[in-house]
Amino acid sequence: MYRGLPCLVTQTDGTGSPQKDTGHRPTFRARAQQFAAASPQHTPRLTAYTPSQTVRPARPLPDNPHPSSKQFNVKRLIGGLLIVAAFVAACALVGMTAARFFIDYVDDSVALLDNSSGENNRTRAESLSEPQSRWQKGSVPVLYQGDPQWADRPYASGTIASSGAAPLCLTMVYVNLTGDTKTTPVDIASFSQQSGYANQADATDLLTKGAAELGIVSEAIPARESSIREALVRGRPVIAAVHPGAFGPSETYLVLTDIDEYGMLIINDPLSSERSGHHWSFEDLCAEATSLWAYHLA
Repeated sequence: MYRGLPCLVTQTDGTGSPQKDTGHRPTFRARAQQFAAASPQHTPRLTAYTPSQTVRPARPLPDNPHPSSKQFNVKRLIGGLLIVAAFVAACALVGMTAARFFIDYVDDSVALLDNSSGENNRTRAESLSEPQSRWQKGSVPVLYQGDPQWADRPYASGTIASSGAAPLCLTMVYVNLTGDTKTTPVDIASFSQQSGYANQADATDLLTKGAAELGIVSEAIPARESSIREALVRGRPVIAAVHPGAFGPSETYLVLTDIDEYGMLIINDPLSSERSGHHWSFEDLCAEATSLWAYHLA
């Protein structure tokens, strides 16, 4: 239709004459053949490559793929060593400070103990000595040289605390036999001083002649179990002189008071409450004794 008017379109055969429509259309294959015949001919070109040309060559690796790794490890090592050194130095400083503090503390404690040891010893001795109110006939009172009631009293070349073992022992025996509870170690020590016994080399004269002057009789006995047992069974307390050894670093004196249920000796050591509380075998006591005296009333 052209401008609203119907028109007829016909196909010519190339001469200008209309081509008669036969109703037959070419197939797809025929058209393809026609297109191929009309198109210019192209010959495919193939290029051959060697195997080495088909693979991209690898790039050479550097000598140090991680150039900073070694340097980094060294830095860490140095840093760790510095930290350890600082820690050790801090510990040493703290240790020195603690040691100095401990030494100062010990020095102060020792000084304090030195200043108070005398008072402590006196208090302890006073609490251990048997109170005078409990002294009685037939019982040997437990008395100690360190008792503050008499510890500082002069005796011989020292005091009763340092040199008064013999008068303490004689006091214990005297109270046991006579029942005189008013006579104290101070009285016996004064008697020994006035009689000249205190300045002698040993206390033999005080424990024999001096005892006789006080009204009690001493009898020397051998250091044998049978002799000691017989005296104690008869109610006669025994004073023993012992050499340096189990009972102290110097010669001293102690009282044998009784025999316990196990056959052990009960003693009063005026120098030691610990040794007084320990019961001794006859064998051990006889090994330490140099002289023994058994006592009874005249």
